[in-house]
Amino acid sequence: MTRKETNTAAETLAELEATGDRLAEWSSEHAARILGVIAAVLVAAAAVGFYFQHRSESRQEAANALALATSEYRQAMGADPLGGAIPEPANAEVAASTRTRFSERFAALGAEHPKTTSGALAWLEAGQLSVELGKPDEAKSRFEKARDAAAGSAIGALAWIRLAELAEEASDLAAAASAYESAAAIAAYPLRANALADAARCWVGAGDEAKGLAVYQRLESEFPDQPVSPPVEALIEELRARS
Repeated sequence: MTRKETNTAAETLAELEATGDRLAEWSSEHAARILGVIAAVLVAAAAVGFYFQHRSESRQEAANALALATSEYRQAMGADPLGGAIPEPANAEVAASTRTRFSERFAALGAEHPKTTSGALAWLEAGQLSVELGKPDEAKSRFEKARDAAAGSAIGALAWIRLAELAEEASDLAAAASAYESAAAIAAYPLRANALADAARCWVGAGDEAKGLAVYQRLESEFPDQPVSPPVEALIEELRARS
């Protein structure tokens, strides 16, 4: 090694030592700040962990509450709590009071667990009981809450279907057709073809044959192998024959 190289190595070593000394000195002077930053990072990490744990626990709590309410409703109606058809109680007053009581219970569950799958399902149950109690306006409000709580999901699509059925019952076929189309627009919904067929049927019934034919053409294009109910198929064939 030459004298020049020796001097350069020595200078580099001295520089590193000086830098180390300065860093140690700075760390000593700012120890409180460093510890504060570390503490803040740890607190933030703990907060994030608590948030996700809390969300998980809240969702599980909602699912448990919904399962319990569903089971107790079925028992109160004289049905198997685990599944199967729900028989109509012989006593009409008992049936009405049971539906009313559980309608409010399901609605309360939906309100207590917003933006959760269980909450949306609770709103659907509450809305269905409102339908059975002859309260369409209340049912519509509850189905809308289910739709909003589960927007973009299959459950949200099912809420659109319930809203469409209410509109049909009210003879508002244009609103029904639009709701069926909204359900069909949700990719996660497995019965999109059925929803399009119902939308086409309702548009025709509302007097807008052009929209009905357009929706049916979309059905044929997107779901070429999907069978269509004979009445809808016959309706479209008749329109096409007249065109």
